Amino acid sequence: MTSTVAELRTPPPAETSETTGTVLALLHDDMLLVACAGTRLTCRRAFSCLIAPEIGDRVIVSHVEPQRPHVLAILDRPHGRGACIRVGGDLLLESSSHIHIRAEQGLQLHADNDLALHGKRLALDADEATLVARKASINCAEFEGRAGALRLIGKSLESVFERVVHIAKTSFRTVETVDHLRCAHLDYAASEAVRLHGKHTLLTAERLAKLDAQQIHLG
Repeated sequence: MTSTVAELRTPPPAETSETTGTVLALLHDDMLLVACAGTRLTCRRAFSCLIAPEIGDRVIVSHVEPQRPHVLAILDRPHGRGACIRVGGDLLLESSSHIHIRAEQGLQLHADNDLALHGKRLALDADEATLVARKASINCAEFEGRAGALRLIGKSLESVFERVVHIAKTSFRTVETVDHLRCAHLDYAASEAVRLHGKHTLLTAERLAKLDAQQIHLG
């Protein structure tokens, strides 16, 4: 009698709501073909399973909805294969403090349309940096740059400034064809010597032309 009462009080074994399986194929619309408990099931990837399953992964399958089994998570994957986080729609990573992304080999950011960075301060530290763009635009109130050597190569250069200050220890400029200068006042001063030479040299003035020196040699 005691054994019968004990049997009545013991709850019947609950059906397992989760099992493990192996992904056999990747179907459309996040559907997966999974070998589970000796059968093949067509499962949908759960919304919380961010890492996209691949063929050969050992996964957890939920049978809470028997007609709609879901792959909840990936237990393990064959060695040497990476992982892909894939979601449908927008993805937001939000933190009340800092977010750090670290990679031992490389880090790439790719967007088919727009890629934007917003912040109060942007810092870039690299041994080498390369910028390749069909068109680039920089708009800032103040720009300051320091370089050991600066080389610019292009087809044309146009600049418009209200004021230009250029200070150099040595300056060289070579113009192959024509050099034009138009200004209201022109002032050149040299502490040692000034030399103007050309195959044909012409100095003209509308009102006054003056040569002033201790010695003047013509011819």
